[in-house]
Amino acid sequence: MSNLPLEEQLRKERNEIWSRFALASKNNSESAPKICLEWSHSADSLLKIAFQHCFSGQKIALFALGKLGSLELNLSSDVDVLLVAETGNDVSLSSLRKFQKLLTERTFQGFVFRVDFDLRPGGKQGPLIPTLDQFKDYYGNYGETWERLAFVRLRPICGDSDVEREVLSFSKKFSFRKHLDFTLLEDLKTLRSKIQSHYWARTTADVIDLKLGVGGIRDVELFAHALQVIHGGKDPDLQVRGTTEALNLLSQKQLLPSDEAEFLKSHYWNLRSIENYVQALNDEQTHLINTQDEHPEFITQSLKSLPSQMKRCDQIVKGLLGEAPSDLSLEQELKKLGLPENQIQELWQEILGQEVLSRNKNRDELARKAFLAAFLETLREQKGDIHRGLLLLKDFIHGTRAKASFFSMLLREKELLQELAWLFGHSPYLSRILCNRPELLDSFVYRMQDKLSEDLGSLLEELAEKKLLSEVINGSQYLEDKNLPVLVKNLTSTADLVVENLLRALKRDHPSAIQVLALGKWGGEELGFRSDLDFLFVVPDEPTENDFKVAKRFITRLTEPHRGGNIYSIDMRLRPSGKAGPIVIPRKDLEDYLSKEASAWERQAYLKARFIANDEVSPLQSYIHRGLTDADLLELEKIRTQLLVPSASNLKYSEGGLVDVELAAQAFVLFHKITPKNSGTASFLAAMGEQGSVLQQNYDRLRQIEQMLQLVASESLVELHANHESFQALALALQISPDELQLEVSRLINGNITLLKALDPRRQPH
Repeated sequence: MSNLPLEEQLRKERNEIWSRFALASKNNSESAPKICLEWSHSADSLLKIAFQHCFSGQKIALFALGKLGSLELNLSSDVDVLLVAETGNDVSLSSLRKFQKLLTERTFQGFVFRVDFDLRPGGKQGPLIPTLDQFKDYYGNYGETWERLAFVRLRPICGDSDVEREVLSFSKKFSFRKHLDFTLLEDLKTLRSKIQSHYWARTTADVIDLKLGVGGIRDVELFAHALQVIHGGKDPDLQVRGTTEALNLLSQKQLLPSDEAEFLKSHYWNLRSIENYVQALNDEQTHLINTQDEHPEFITQSLKSLPSQMKRCDQIVKGLLGEAPSDLSLEQELKKLGLPENQIQELWQEILGQEVLSRNKNRDELARKAFLAAFLETLREQKGDIHRGLLLLKDFIHGTRAKASFFSMLLREKELLQELAWLFGHSPYLSRILCNRPELLDSFVYRMQDKLSEDLGSLLEELAEKKLLSEVINGSQYLEDKNLPVLVKNLTSTADLVVENLLRALKRDHPSAIQVLALGKWGGEELGFRSDLDFLFVVPDEPTENDFKVAKRFITRLTEPHRGGNIYSIDMRLRPSGKAGPIVIPRKDLEDYLSKEASAWERQAYLKARFIANDEVSPLQSYIHRGLTDADLLELEKIRTQLLVPSASNLKYSEGGLVDVELAAQAFVLFHKITPKNSGTASFLAAMGEQGSVLQQNYDRLRQIEQMLQLVASESLVELHANHESFQALALALQISPDELQLEVSRLINGNITLLKALDPRRQPH
């Protein structure tokens, strides 16, 4: 060495050696194995000088890891090193700062090495110079699979021999175990996928990631080290550091077919040769090569066969370590959807970028990526709206963020994943329920109905969950089979169950004979999505204080917010005297009102009255004999014209729409003084004879379309707009073209208008 300061001597020597190897890499004058070996020995020499200058006389040892550990260092790699001390002291830390500065400080002459101390107990949060006790305690109790693989290449460089011996002895026991580790292979598969899924975006059509790409340098090393760790505990011969040496031994011991071993060696050093070349160009720590740039002939020739060689390498590696993640293809698939680049990035950041709260973040983050791949493929198979499904998935991810095992469970339970994709691809309404209450998913798939609690607070949450769960279960089924009668029956039964149980619980504290008289769609057992509960409280005699307490608490409990919203919204405007009327009414007073005072429209409404959890006869028996006078018909016709909207595409309020048919059927029953079989619209239409059955078919189809619209639209809609996304989604869900849907709705409504002109007593001249 010259008389220059030590730091300048080290930089000068490093630059001279590096330049010689860089030139050899650029003109292909020496083989990659030779360059890496000699460069590693040179690095050892420089590190020893720096170590002896900084740690002289201290009970500390310096170890190499990574490619320096295997004597396969590339030209612009970080130098992975580990310092271990016999005991801790402040002098050692002072020496470490000096050591780091000597090696890493940059001047006009450059630097000696980028030194990485992160492969130490506890990583970046661990002590910079762990003691022997800290080293053994950490790896003995907390060491992970990737650290076992890293220690395959652990090699002493210099320092205290006793510390060297202790560390090497312990690390071999840590990496190579005599007994079979049943979790090892699964961890290794996770490790491979984690590495590649993290760096998936670095490989493109024109750029190859030599190190971290599928079938790249890291894959070969990981494969060789995995086999060493699996078999090295029983066969110490396999406890070697070099990649070539390891592959040779694995072949000799018939743990790897000889042709595969030869291919992997050749492929590995071809990659390393190209890697040295790209790093030699600007002394940059890069592993990417652009195939469209100009390169020397030996590189150009290597690049021609490189993709097929990386593919073959992947085939070999995945036989042991599983499939590489498909993130790249996922990005391409997202682009095919026509999403702008910023939306693609937003999707990835939202879905993949959130922190997973777990003890094994690597595994859980990988499970999330694998779930996304399966989710996207399932959306495609089910012909769902992929764009909307992925956007809804973002919200779902927020809801499940703290559940570390959730994505693993979704991958394991294929039926669960399919149900989730089905809902997100077809129904924003049902998807929002799951986004707000992701814990419902388990119950949804397994159709669980747990026993209800006695405690009122717990009961309310359970009833809210039952309502939501019923909508998700029945909505999912309806999307598939479009069976309207089953849908409305099940949704009505759920409302009945909720109300019965809530009323029973409230009566335990406040004994009462109060009953709920259901009206509207609920009373007609035709409840649909987004429906309110129309009802009235009825008591046998004059209401007591307890009756009013139960009624008020019932309304409060039913409408107060729970997770995912209130249990039901309610409408009590149909009580006698309207909003100003009492909320609890004696049965006799109600019947007297209906038989003597109620207007025609009120009598229409009470045709749909039905007592919940009670076989009592509907109040309609008290007033059906009244019929409808000419004045009543004029009043109802006026109401009809006020309700109707001029649009021909409004499913509910167009002339010939759902409301027009319902009110016409009710007016027909009242006018002809017919006692219907029950409180449902079907029984009213049946009373209208043969033409009524045609109206029934048209009505059912319109209601079927209307309920499907509630599921596929992002908001409550009854108006069909041909250019609105909800219209396209509705046509897709009904499996007809948008044009066919528009024509069908027009035909149904016009057909109803024609029939109602002949049947509806409100429309007749008086």
